[in-house]
Amino acid sequence: MTASIVHCRAVSYRYPGQLTALSGVDWAIQEGDLVLLAGASGSGKSTLCRLLRGLIPHLHGGELTGDLLVAGHSIGSMPPHVMSSSVGLLLQRAEAQVVATTVARDIASGLAAHGLHRVTIEERVREVARLLDLTHLLQRAPHTLSGGELQRVALAGVLALQPRVLVLDEPFAFLDAPAAARLRTILSELHRQGITLVVAEHRLDQVAAIATRMVILHAGRIVADAAPRAVLKHDLSRWGLERPPLVQLASAAHLDAVPLTLEEAVEAGVAPPPVQAAVAAGPSPPIVEWDDVWFKRDNAAILRGLNLTSTAGTTVALLGANGAGKTTVLHHANGLLRPQRGIVRVMRRAVGRRPVAELARDVGLVAQQPSRMLVAPTVREELALGPRSLRRNDSAWSSTIIERFQLAALLDRVPQRLSAGEQRRVALAAILVGRPRALMLDEPTVGQDATGRRALHAQIAACADEGIAVLLATHDTEWAFAISARWAVLIDGQIMADDQPSVVCNDPQLMDRARLALPTVEALRQKMAMAEVRRA
Repeated sequence: MTASIVHCRAVSYRYPGQLTALSGVDWAIQEGDLVLLAGASGSGKSTLCRLLRGLIPHLHGGELTGDLLVAGHSIGSMPPHVMSSSVGLLLQRAEAQVVATTVARDIASGLAAHGLHRVTIEERVREVARLLDLTHLLQRAPHTLSGGELQRVALAGVLALQPRVLVLDEPFAFLDAPAAARLRTILSELHRQGITLVVAEHRLDQVAAIATRMVILHAGRIVADAAPRAVLKHDLSRWGLERPPLVQLASAAHLDAVPLTLEEAVEAGVAPPPVQAAVAAGPSPPIVEWDDVWFKRDNAAILRGLNLTSTAGTTVALLGANGAGKTTVLHHANGLLRPQRGIVRVMRRAVGRRPVAELARDVGLVAQQPSRMLVAPTVREELALGPRSLRRNDSAWSSTIIERFQLAALLDRVPQRLSAGEQRRVALAAILVGRPRALMLDEPTVGQDATGRRALHAQIAACADEGIAVLLATHDTEWAFAISARWAVLIDGQIMADDQPSVVCNDPQLMDRARLALPTVEALRQKMAMAEVRRA
């Protein structure tokens, strides 16, 4: 029998001055396991990840009870720097983990701290850079990277230490389709090498097919622990989770199969829903316009003659790979960046040198890292900042937003201590309480559980119904397919397609160039068509 490399007995933890985050956790991980750790936002996943790495309680304080052994070390008595050679952790917020002046130096920093020889350090840096497609970025400054690129850099630094246990907190959150596929390959290879992996992830379909076990946390307790198919056979909604799309389609068709791959779905006879005819939208006025916009950074062209229009009452998905310039497009809408050539117009007026504070009255932006936007000591005060600065105080509207976003229980909480999903909800609510005419969302599904994604969908639909122009920058085609009837695809600084999702998805060269994954329904439809051709 394989020995346990992680053993928890009656482990409970409470953050300083807060409610209990983990409660009576009894859990053992066998050496060589690949565990998918699932749970809704606030369920305790990130807390458990930090605990396995030894950051809790040493760096966070609080009260830890029970016994926890990881790789033979007692977490309560072993300092984090000692644990780092046994347990690696990729944090949910990569920017907190990337601190050096260049990518190469950041990857090497942990190795240098352990006293490895320079030649060994250089070899490991090159090796993980190749694995994660970072070779061309080794001399770049981390602050110039996109969120997805930052996450890969942080992961490289962890992998370079060659830990026995690797813990990853939402590692797929910022990755585009090819990078996500590559990460799955890497995780599978590490698993074959005998490394124990714990992957905390909202997007269950990213990990379920390669995991040996699936564990569900709910309210700080383990409520399920079995093989992924055994867990996914049951409805998970009571725990705030949503089964992968293929499993949902099989269940809706009353099939016994639990398909985790397209091949399994086709073999089981899972069929995609019928294609719905697109409804032609009537004309609506432009709210934000990008007209032949050019922008360079560090002598590299980010936007090259970009043309795009965001109109009232419409939801547009701006799709593109990590580093394609999606965030740069959004930052031109509210004046954080100014075009070096071309014109950006808001409400038909050129942005020019209009102050950011003035533009904020019309354009609201929720950043890729919402924690950077939250500056008040409580959620209640955070929601009051925008209306106060914009002189748009409306207590009735504020109450409506609090109810719509289900924030009543969080009003007196510290924003920086909320989960990533909760922070994103607060950041979006803080923007909408100021009644903008346009809403720019940068990777809005990152850190969101199934409940949060459904709520976000409803909130964005409500914004569109209220006449707000919504532009979503994302590489999450699964979600974009469900929420947006118009896709704008950004490649090499230009909009290369602006059309219905079904039209874009049926252009394989475009999807490949944009590094986009097909939504499950479209992928299954195309897979079935290929199978029919082979049978003919």
